[in-house]
Amino acid sequence: MFKSIQKIEFTDYCFVAALVAVSGFPFFMVSQFYFTLLFVIVTFFYLKRSKIFDFRSLYVLIPFMSIEIIQFVLIHPHDPILMVGTFIRLAAGLFTVKLVGKKFTDYYINIITFFAGLSFFFFIPCLLFHSFFTFFVNHICTFFASPFEEKSGFYIVWPTIWVYTFHDCILQELRNPGPFWEPGLFSIYINLALMFNLIKEKKIVTRKNIILILALLSTFSTGGYVPFFVLVYAFYMVNQSMAKKIIFSAVALPLVITIYYSADFLSSKIEQNISMAGTTTSSRFGSAMADINDFSTSPLIGWGRGQTRYGGRVYAFFTEDQHRNNSVTDLLATYGIFIFIMYFAWYYKGLHGMCVEANFQTGFAGFALLVILMLGFSQSIFLKPFFYSLLFIQYNYPKRQYGNNLTLQHEDID
Repeated sequence: MFKSIQKIEFTDYCFVAALVAVSGFPFFMVSQFYFTLLFVIVTFFYLKRSKIFDFRSLYVLIPFMSIEIIQFVLIHPHDPILMVGTFIRLAAGLFTVKLVGKKFTDYYINIITFFAGLSFFFFIPCLLFHSFFTFFVNHICTFFASPFEEKSGFYIVWPTIWVYTFHDCILQELRNPGPFWEPGLFSIYINLALMFNLIKEKKIVTRKNIILILALLSTFSTGGYVPFFVLVYAFYMVNQSMAKKIIFSAVALPLVITIYYSADFLSSKIEQNISMAGTTTSSRFGSAMADINDFSTSPLIGWGRGQTRYGGRVYAFFTEDQHRNNSVTDLLATYGIFIFIMYFAWYYKGLHGMCVEANFQTGFAGFALLVILMLGFSQSIFLKPFFYSLLFIQYNYPKRQYGNNLTLQHEDID
């Protein structure tokens, strides 16, 4: 019996890790084959374990599929295969969350902490011995090249050994990408792990958090640092009296401003992104401007994920003009205002449920949602399978009536 439980736990860890991998690891992101394979596997185990379908998940599935059907009818050309891809992403996220249950965030925290710690065993030697980096790139990473990689594609697929990515930024910018596509994406997953662990542990200084924070610092990512400051600020704010909140804010604000202007890479990177907004979509603000312009021409249903995604303009080859790195406005332009609002409402319900379950201040849920929006402002994440899975976290927690953050009514759904 004990071995059976261990086997299930290991399998569930693999499901969560695979969901992260197909959403952020270079080897697994280059082809739809990998998340399709994950969908097949988790569906098999979902049926094998005789899990009862949670019909509340239709509140997420139906709006997405309805909008895509409307897009198929009204927007041309529109590939019906895209609807299948959306369903597979959503279903893979749903089945993984329902298989793992409430332990989903715990497993996620442990997985990201593991990769954060492991990253230093590659990152530090690369910094100290450049030959270590070149050896792996030239002799080891070649064994891990994806058979689906497009050598002539727009995006560079960096050398990887699956558990670590040997990105050029390691030597050129001294930044740690971990196993992810690039350091900024690594910082996003670290911030999410920190967020979940703050809710769970109710304190900042823990062994896991220290490992995560050190890894976050090593990314040198403005898109990771700023949300982290907000996360820490929010954690202290929701647990203090009004007087302490005022005192803490009076101390924290000047400190953050000082750090911002002292760390050149923070201020210069943000200022550069703002200055480039009107000239290129490679900046976050430039992407936002282009997306909002597209959204304005189809605000109710968006433009979908196909060739017409960019304001109905069909393109023959993917170029910098189609590149987007602001997931907040990308979601808005892709699916329109209704899905956009519901998407983050579902996120909030999940975060609120987590706080109640952990007996943590529910006011933190609003700040946590703000942090997620900030993370999405810097990377294209919200249409990835892992982030779809977060839409279903809300159904891991029973319906409750709240009073002063105490549970008054409980319905077990599992």
